[in-house]
Amino acid sequence: MGIFESIARALGSLRPSDAQLAAQHEALRLRYVSTQDVGKATRLYNVMHSLSNEMVRRANKTYVRDNPNATTRHREHGWYLPNND
Repeated sequence: MGIFESIARALGSLRPSDAQLAAQHEALRLRYVSTQDVGKATRLYNVMHSLSNEMVRRANKTYVRDNPNATTRHREHGWYLPNND
């Protein structure tokens, strides 16, 4: 853990909430869809990707906290086969 991460943890109020993160992602998505500049679209896509990764990381952390002993469900015939037998 770097010094910046420890400072960020100490200043937890600077970390946006899940709703704020989703609102930022949606605003960036709308700008990404409407832009005509390829360079700007690439930069917006990269920022959206990092926001998506953070949202997934938080969702996974919440799931692990809420379901500490969760096990994976295995299908009888494999994940790639249909269940209509």
